[in-house]
Amino acid sequence: MVVETRQRYVLVDPTTLPMVPEFQGAPRLADLNNKRVGVIDDSKVNAKEYLEQLTDLLDQRFGITSIKYHAKPSASKPADPAVVAEMAKECDYVIVGVGD
Repeated sequence: MVVETRQRYVLVDPTTLPMVPEFQGAPRLADLNNKRVGVIDDSKVNAKEYLEQLTDLLDQRFGITSIKYHAKPSASKPADPAVVAEMAKECDYVIVGVGD
């Protein structure tokens, strides 16, 4: 009696087509002088301290007319879309800070 011992395998191609974003990024600023800055803190350890030092440095070098600050409740959650929309209206640029 003959028994076939070879198994058949189906190979799947894991590659995908590139994902095209559904939005366009904001145009680059010509300069950072006297702009309104938004800050999104991801709530990780040291993020707040890092962002404070960064905004101090930006203020010294370029001047900042205002700072709008938002701390996310958790690094694993995205920023609230309402907060992002508000910052887009009220800020010239936004920095997202990651701690650790």
